Parts: sequence; structure tokens; C-alpha cells
Amino acid sequence: MKARIDFEQWPIDLLIDYALKIHHRTIREVGPELLYRIGKLSAEHDDLSTIYELFSESLTDLDEHLMKEENILFPLVDDIRRAAIENKQLGGFHCGTVQNPISVMMADHVGETDRHNRIAELTNNYTAPAGSNEEYQAVLNGLKEFKEALLEHIYIEDELIFPQAIALEGEVR
Repeated sequence: MKARIDFEQWPIDLLIDYALKIHHRTIREVGPELLYRIGKLSAEHDDLSTIYELFSESLTDLDEHLMKEENILFPLVDDIRRAAIENKQLGGFHCGTVQNPISVMMADHVGETDRHNRIAELTNNYTAPAGSNEEYQAVLNGLKEFKEALLEHIYIEDELIFPQAIALEGEVR
């Protein structure tokens, strides 16, 4: 049985580090390899062509999403965190409040969750058709693991990082 990590007890900077070093890195490393494998299989299995398109769109959209987190949101949250630690007041940000980029990220999360739910639906909850080769099921298992990791990533951000960032901003404004 896989042990559940108690993310709820982690400070915001550790949660961000985890999101960056585990989730962002995994999306960028595992995603393209998985897409390549889906592409190879879809040449022999027409039913995977839509999966290939959906997953390809996901990787493109996720890359943009991750860059926004890395270059805009997370540096902003770190500025807020440091100001709270140092008991300093912060002025305005170019994007208004931290809630504005958070709202964009959360909308992206809904879109990705919907897309990956559609992939699960189209693959009969990641079950290969009877008579498929081992690689077919292995690719579907990879898609399932990708979605599970993505959902953990979304949970960490939506339920832990974002509320903490909003609360911290309230302290330093």
C-alpha cells in the first residue's frame, strides 16, 4: 500500500518546491515519452488517435500553464511569503492581487481535469481492448498514472498553496 503524504502539514514554500520538482518535472519528462508511445500505437489502433490528440493538446496547454506558475504565480507567492515572515507590507502587483493569477490557474485545472476524464472515458477507464498487446495496456497504465499525478498536483495547488497564498497576502496588504 502506498503511503499518503500529509501535504496539509507542509509550509507553502515546501509545497511549491514539491510541485516544481516532482510534478512539473514529471509532466515534462514523462509526458513527451508517453505521447510518443501513444503515437506509435495509434498507427496500428485507430481508437487511439483521439487519445493522442487529447494528450498532445494537454501537454501543450500544461507547458504554458507550468510556465505561468514558474514565472508569474510562484515568484509572486514567494514575495508574499517573505514579506509575511519579515512583517513587511507589500504594495500592489502588476496583476492586481494574487487571486487573479490563481483564478487563471484554477480554470486551467478544470480544463485539464475534464480533458483527462474524457481520456479515461474513451479508454474504458484505461482498459485495453481484448486481444491487445502488452504495450497497449502499458500505455493506458501510463495515462492513468499521469492523470493521478496531475490530480495530486491540482489538489496541492487548489486546496493548499492557493488558499495559503491568499491568506498570506491578506496579512501583508
